[in-house]
Amino acid sequence: MSGSPTVPEALFAIPELDALLQGQLPRGWLGLLSGTPGSGLELLAKQFSQAGPPDAPVALYTTSERTEDIRRAMKTFGWRDDIRVENFSDDYYDQVLSHALEVSRYRERGISPEELSGFRLEHLTAPPVNFVTRLLVELSGLDRPFRLIIDSLDFFLEQAETASVISLVRQIRYRAQRVGGYALLTYHPAIHDVKTTGILEDIADLLLDVQVKEGRPRNEHYLQLRKVRNHPESTGSVKMVISEKGLTSVA
Repeated sequence: MSGSPTVPEALFAIPELDALLQGQLPRGWLGLLSGTPGSGLELLAKQFSQAGPPDAPVALYTTSERTEDIRRAMKTFGWRDDIRVENFSDDYYDQVLSHALEVSRYRERGISPEELSGFRLEHLTAPPVNFVTRLLVELSGLDRPFRLIIDSLDFFLEQAETASVISLVRQIRYRAQRVGGYALLTYHPAIHDVKTTGILEDIADLLLDVQVKEGRPRNEHYLQLRKVRNHPESTGSVKMVISEKGLTSVA
């Protein structure tokens, strides 16, 4: 007697989108998610973090939001808020911006006699920061199917050499393929040069773009599937609404 059929794993927890992608992507893939302001891009990235089985490791790397705001949003939509959140924006402030403010203060006001006793040369020397290396180290520890979200890749392209960021993206895709993980990276292609965008989009297995159109009584949201590797017939558009459960498709 045959067993019960296996229930397909939800990719985004959006039934129409999951149905379009089911069986179309390789085991272990990398997706790029772009969108216009107010389109729901950041919300979709968070929703993706929720769609997998509860025992799958999830890591969300944020470069623009406060951790408490992310967890508050997850509670608002009834999602689990115990996933791992790494806040690179906070780390960047602590390691770079706060240091720059301190240097500016020394240059503007000088060093008081009280401060002189504790003054060190490193106060005027920028500390080494390499978020790409840090992410690569953490990536190497993922040894089973995972979900990895970076919101957004633009931060890395601002802080590091383009070649090292492209190498990072390749490493993430390779790791996903190796252990059967899913990775979703947000980005804004319009702010990068054509060459960089082209290379990144060529690496990706999935390209998604969230758009918002003004409408009455409310705006309309659309999710464009721009690329599904080896399945161009699966590209198209899905109309979305924002409900109490997050982004959902309109039948």
